[in-house]
Amino acid sequence: MKRNISSIFWGAMMILAGGVLLAERLGWINFSLFSTNTWVYVFAGLSLAFFLSYFLNGLRQWGWLFPAIIFAALGLTMWMADHGLTDSYVGMPILLSVAIPFYVGFAFDRKAWGLLIPAWVLTVLAAITLTADMVEGNLIGALFLYAVAAPFLVVFLMNRSRWWALIPAWVTFILGTITLLSEHVNGNLIGALFMYAVALPFLVIYLRDRTRRWAIIPAAATAFFGTIPLLASIVGGDVMGAAVMFLFSAPFFFFHFRWKETWWALIPAGVFASIGVVAILGMFVPENQPVFEGILTGALLIGFSLTFGALWLRRASLPTAWAKYPAIGLLIAGVLACFIGGNSDLFWAIALLAAGIVLIVYSFLRKKPNGQP
Repeated sequence: MKRNISSIFWGAMMILAGGVLLAERLGWINFSLFSTNTWVYVFAGLSLAFFLSYFLNGLRQWGWLFPAIIFAALGLTMWMADHGLTDSYVGMPILLSVAIPFYVGFAFDRKAWGLLIPAWVLTVLAAITLTADMVEGNLIGALFLYAVAAPFLVVFLMNRSRWWALIPAWVTFILGTITLLSEHVNGNLIGALFMYAVALPFLVIYLRDRTRRWAIIPAAATAFFGTIPLLASIVGGDVMGAAVMFLFSAPFFFFHFRWKETWWALIPAGVFASIGVVAILGMFVPENQPVFEGILTGALLIGFSLTFGALWLRRASLPTAWAKYPAIGLLIAGVLACFIGGNSDLFWAIALLAAGIVLIVYSFLRKKPNGQP
């Protein structure tokens, strides 16, 4: 019966609203001539209508509270503005009007803890709006981010199996700290701090459960990108390029030596490390000298060769017997590059000839299966 009354009431309200809009369209009513007080009464009336519907439909139907409280807040905000109140706290009622229904929803269903997150964030925004004219901007930003972190931390503390909540909690906490320090700390240091902070929870996830190897990937990647701006404030030029290459190689070296099945990681590790070594050597070589450029190219190829050679040496315990072929080929190419210098056309011609000769000689020296001619 109550719901029938609610349906009839809102049907009549829609008819009334449609009639008013039609009258405004036909020029019989001009909304712009309405005073502020008139709109305050209109919003107050709409608020009362939605509150009535809320009580008629049952207190657990808390969705009705959104329009009920929002219209009340709009009326209050317009009344405050009409009476010359223009400070930042004027926006507080609107934010609270959206937060309150979430609190009511959680009060009726304590398992719906997710409702507390938007409720808390909106409450903090309302508090910030109240004090915005009295507090510095970076402090406001930091307090907001700290407040956003708090409900995620509570979610984790209430149920330790929800470890994922630590990630947004920690990241927003660090963002708040960065905002707080932004006016006093170098920008590169702030960038590094943020990336390290993002990496830390993933590292903790791995350290708590070593079977979650996937967590090492985002931890290593974000830590790597965090080190780049930190290095940029200390070194530059070729040293920076070499350092970046060594950073690239470090996680691959870790994977290779930590787990036997990731033997393949030695290849990118060796490639990046070789590029880093050559970048350092290039700092001591005169520019625009073809002979020295050839030596650097040769050193790079020999570095690649040593990488595959290291894999071949472990053939007894790893499936890497094949690694001798790229090791030999790259070694020959590296030696040729050292002697030929910057004449790249001649280098590639000789390299292709050498590769062809190696393949032919190998085909004759290869042992054939028994019974085959």
